[in-house]
Amino acid sequence: MKIPIALFALFPPSLVSGDNESPSPSQHRRFLGGPAADGGKANGFTGLELALISVAALIVLILISLIVVYIYMKKKIKWRSRVDTLPSPPRTGNERLVIFKQLGVPLTFDNVVNATGNFTLRNCIGSGGFGSTYRAEISPGTTVAVKRLTVEMCQGIPQFNAEIRSLARIKHPNLITLIGYYASPSEMFLVYNYVPGGSLEEFIQLKRNRATGVRAVTNIALNVASALAFLHDECSPRIIHRDVKPSNILLDNDLTAYLSDFGLSRLLEGFESHVTTGVAGTFGYVAPEYALSCRASDRSDVYSYGVMLLELISDKRALDSSFSGQENGYTIVSWAGMLRREGRTEEVFAPGMWEAGTELMLSDLLQLGLVCTSEAAGRRPTMRQVVRKLRQIQYVSDSISI
Repeated sequence: MKIPIALFALFPPSLVSGDNESPSPSQHRRFLGGPAADGGKANGFTGLELALISVAALIVLILISLIVVYIYMKKKIKWRSRVDTLPSPPRTGNERLVIFKQLGVPLTFDNVVNATGNFTLRNCIGSGGFGSTYRAEISPGTTVAVKRLTVEMCQGIPQFNAEIRSLARIKHPNLITLIGYYASPSEMFLVYNYVPGGSLEEFIQLKRNRATGVRAVTNIALNVASALAFLHDECSPRIIHRDVKPSNILLDNDLTAYLSDFGLSRLLEGFESHVTTGVAGTFGYVAPEYALSCRASDRSDVYSYGVMLLELISDKRALDSSFSGQENGYTIVSWAGMLRREGRTEEVFAPGMWEAGTELMLSDLLQLGLVCTSEAAGRRPTMRQVVRKLRQIQYVSDSISI
């Protein structure tokens, strides 16, 4: 076996030379940082004293380990006892959920759970950090989506409350509609309107295998931008989403996009420009200033939106090993910026898109994605400005195609 050359510097010359002579005791002591002089004592201790010190240290280590194990087991037993004593959710068969939107059919705990197949995997249509979403056919022609939260997770309850606060009162054509919810100490779920087209993440993956019109791409981008502009500027109080990404954007069969999953959202009261909180969101979509200072603002959402837009036009993921060698690592932001600087703009776009659209329109889309992901938050546009720019891009494109 060959020893790496760099390791030779860790050893005295005699240990790595070709001879077979054993190193002297003084060489061993120099290697370990001890005195070079030989003698019956090491550092002033006799062999018996060293043995006693070693035994004492071992006993202390064992005692500390036992204390740590005891504390851990005590906490675990206490936690399990607390979980075991949680009351079970009522199963009367007619208990109603809190309802915000009437569907024309009764919604109870039992008929929602039964419609999901008791939350079976075959009905699962998506999973996130705080729960999974299931398709549930309540009655023929009435299908909803049920997001079941993991109660045992310490962040599950605040996640649930945040989503309720944000969604129960806001209405916008490109925001997912909250129909109702159920909450008990041992079970909680949200009931949404069902969107049959899947997520934008799935759409991007499938788009790699089929041609997609530029108009469809810009429509999706405009739908999401409109929803965010509404949250940032027209809601009272204003809302920061904090988790804008393709898997949280749903599509219907006409490719209309809906922003969903407000579990990480935060409210901006009065004249607040940001909230200070622990970093949340998904790696690759979190704005640099938010990651460094824990200060989330509407410009943090703009950054996440810019990453999503770059994914949408390129069919690439936010983080990809193919981006290796860029100055900021494996990010779509650094990759797209490099290609733009080198005059290789067309290489950013998914196969077929560059040929399907006008160069001016596509260059503007790329530039919009890059300015949204500017490292300095102050250089990013507002979502209202993004909406205005996208409408200009669509207008120019439509004018040219006439």
